[in-house]
Amino acid sequence: MLLEISQKDREIWLSYYNLEGKTRFKTYPLTSDDMYNWEVCREGDKNADPKIRNWDGRPVKKVGSRWLGKHRITEYLANLGFSDRELIFGYHFPKTYFIDIEVEVTDKFPEPKLAEMPITAICIVTPARQCIVLATKDLSNVEIGKINEKIDAHFAKLGVTYTFDFKCFKSEYDMRYTCMAKFVRNFSMMSGWNVIKFDWTYLVNRARKIGIDPTISSPVDTLTGQDELPSHVGVMDYLDLYAKWDRTVDIKEDLKLDTVGAAVLGIKKVKYDGTLQDMYEKEYPKYIFYNAVDTAMVQLIHERLKTIEIALTIAHLSQVNVLKAGSPVAVTEALLCRALLQNDMVIAKDPQQLPRKAEKYEGAFVKDPAVGMHYAVACFDFASLYPSIMRQMNVSPESLIKKVDPSKREAECAPDRIVAVNGAVYTTETSILKEILSDLYSQRREYKKKSMELQQQVYEIEKSMKA
Repeated sequence: MLLEISQKDREIWLSYYNLEGKTRFKTYPLTSDDMYNWEVCREGDKNADPKIRNWDGRPVKKVGSRWLGKHRITEYLANLGFSDRELIFGYHFPKTYFIDIEVEVTDKFPEPKLAEMPITAICIVTPARQCIVLATKDLSNVEIGKINEKIDAHFAKLGVTYTFDFKCFKSEYDMRYTCMAKFVRNFSMMSGWNVIKFDWTYLVNRARKIGIDPTISSPVDTLTGQDELPSHVGVMDYLDLYAKWDRTVDIKEDLKLDTVGAAVLGIKKVKYDGTLQDMYEKEYPKYIFYNAVDTAMVQLIHERLKTIEIALTIAHLSQVNVLKAGSPVAVTEALLCRALLQNDMVIAKDPQQLPRKAEKYEGAFVKDPAVGMHYAVACFDFASLYPSIMRQMNVSPESLIKKVDPSKREAECAPDRIVAVNGAVYTTETSILKEILSDLYSQRREYKKKSMELQQQVYEIEKSMKA
């Protein structure tokens, strides 16, 4: 499964997850013939490609470039050998590590972007259920043993146990450096509850504040994106995954870890009186226990729901890197780009195209509710409603002919045209996006059928065991 792609001068650096869920790298040297991007040109241009066309039918040419654009990289990967593509895009899930930090708290909640207060503890939970806490205040061996027992007791109803390891450092600098250089740098996938917007942002900004270069957290010494995530290290926030994709919890009261833990596991966070800072100063062993339980809870929520696998499966099917699985634009572009390549078409840059002004579109229609309590209320659920509408109307970039005033749409009706209610006019000739959606819908039906068969088998096994 593809993790990330980056270009270094004349090399493509590519990371992926292997069968064991570990991160592996491959590099591909770029020749002079590889160093180009596609650009729209005029008919008759002597450099126009004799075979390849733009997605809208216009001619294109190769324009030399030091850096390959995203669509060009997709094309490059699509042209790799079968064995390489099988290796890179295989359906392999990463080993996931969970992390949670505790910060010294004074009179206000710590601001991640400022990272003014010291980090007091960092808990890391491994796939092997090893709970490792890095801290700057020591514990005795007896206290460490008791914390291990309390962790197991806290999760006893789930029948799981953890190995607890505690490491005390002389300074926050040493603790932070070890966390980023020895742990994060080697993670296949890192997750946690609100881990990107709080924990990771705080870790990065605090590192800079105390003199540590946060790029040491990346195996290629680079941070990427607005969130400055470590390049070639998978990072997914379980709070975001749960909010966006979970369908097992019918009623989500809120997204607090305590609430979700109770709903999913039947287990809550460690309760305490006073503030976290009071607990740190007066009940330090409980403070570390609290940190460990929070981190382990996220791992157990993951094991119960496996929500991250939805995102990873989307990444696998669309062959985008795992960090873009949550972006509908990135997924759609990747699917379109590869489908177009199979039809000798590309998504090329148009040098003549002027920047478009921002446009506003009318949102979905929402009927005004009939206020009050009602009996015998009916609910209609349509299978794959939006994709089905797109297939029916043949919605696709290359099939769009024009947009007319909705009041004049009847004049556009013709045997070879489809006219939508909003005035969009499409050709009836089968489009690329329709083919993609039809293929995905067919796979969905196949997988749902297989899922029901497996559920029936589980039911029969459980029934026979009870007999």
